[in-house]
Amino acid sequence: MSFLDSFKKFFSSQEQDDRSSLSRKVQSAPNDPQARQKLGIFLMRVGEVVEGLDQLARSAVLYEKDGFASKAIAVLRQMLKHDPGSNDFQKWLIRLLAAEGLTADAQMELRKVAAEPGRFTSDEQKVDFFRQTAEFLPKNPLPRLYIADVYRGQRKLIESGNELQRAVKAAVASGMIAEFSERVRTLASLADKEPAVLEICGFLWLAVGAPEEGLPLLDHLIDFEEALGSPERAAQAREAVEAVRRGWDVAGTGTFSFSEVLQKMSAPEEPPPSESAPPAPTPAPILSEPGSAPGSAEPTSPEEGGYEEEEDIVRSALGRLQAKVHEEIGDTDPEARYNLGIAYKEMGLLEEAVKEFRLAMRKPELAIGASSLLADTLSDQGDPDAAVAILDQVLAGGSPTAEERRDLRYHKAVLLLRSGNEGSAREILLALFEEAPDYRDVRARTEGYRS
Repeated sequence: MSFLDSFKKFFSSQEQDDRSSLSRKVQSAPNDPQARQKLGIFLMRVGEVVEGLDQLARSAVLYEKDGFASKAIAVLRQMLKHDPGSNDFQKWLIRLLAAEGLTADAQMELRKVAAEPGRFTSDEQKVDFFRQTAEFLPKNPLPRLYIADVYRGQRKLIESGNELQRAVKAAVASGMIAEFSERVRTLASLADKEPAVLEICGFLWLAVGAPEEGLPLLDHLIDFEEALGSPERAAQAREAVEAVRRGWDVAGTGTFSFSEVLQKMSAPEEPPPSESAPPAPTPAPILSEPGSAPGSAEPTSPEEGGYEEEEDIVRSALGRLQAKVHEEIGDTDPEARYNLGIAYKEMGLLEEAVKEFRLAMRKPELAIGASSLLADTLSDQGDPDAAVAILDQVLAGGSPTAEERRDLRYHKAVLLLRSGNEGSAREILLALFEEAPDYRDVRARTEGYRS
């Protein structure tokens, strides 16, 4: 063997040791985000991108759930270095940045996405992305402006104008009037023969404090109605424009058409709140879905919604990992199947987890851990007899050490208690107390039996 071959073998062996060590840490503490992050980084470094992204995605979810959003952001940035085209990861990053108050960073990420040609496979996908980010950045007009751009490119000018209406208050409040005005000007230039769009544009100009742009457009529309022989509509439009000239607040009232101005003007003013005003009536209870308990339909909090979305992202990463495992590994790597089983169990895919743990049990080094997880999974499925049978099978073998046998017996007692078989559990726990009275919590568990 040459010196170079020896050198390669040494580092290949060291790399395998590192992977095994990191995998064991994840197996022993599956909810430790740092352990998953380290394993994910290692896997990425050795070129196993799919597996690495799966571990990093789980790490980010755990960090955020534990209240360490800044660490989750750092993990997401690592993920995007290896998968820069992932819209799911990018959307997740923008949401976290916005939630942490890092609006400028979130806006920068949004601009980066919008400037990248070919990132989205369709306009519908692009609109969906920006519509979701608009929920994360309710005070920022950029997502709405980008949606308006998409609709304008599709020649859906009314829809484009409607998005600009939704963005106008945020544009004024954030000082992004220049970008907003550029889009209004472009929209108006495309709508020279579409009065409804020009009407929207005229009122948008007024809403951002540019009457010198908006009033000429609206006056032009009055002339247009008169030329069409619609004196009544022209009179209504003229009345609305006169109200604007007298100081009608377009932005404050949210009126973006002649009819909306007249409707708001004719509506009775709401009386000011009075100290002696009667209390507001109690709202009627929300009707629940058939079969649900009254009052059980509680709204989902933004945080819960965020976690659900992240779980979908993790599920997608898991799907890619599953395909890779079946294609490249098959049944030849029990450790990979063991890790996949843990992932399935965490996602609640118990049937799939059972299959993976059974495969992993074929490797002697994994037999104890895989059998214990398999027993837990079977118990979660509501089959305590099968769970206990798995532990009995391993205990009957000759491979467990004395310490491992004690762990398995304790696990069996816990499962028996969970299924209501207290008599058998009592016998095991008392025997464990005689052997090692300070083992785990057997002293407390057997106190009632010994008195």
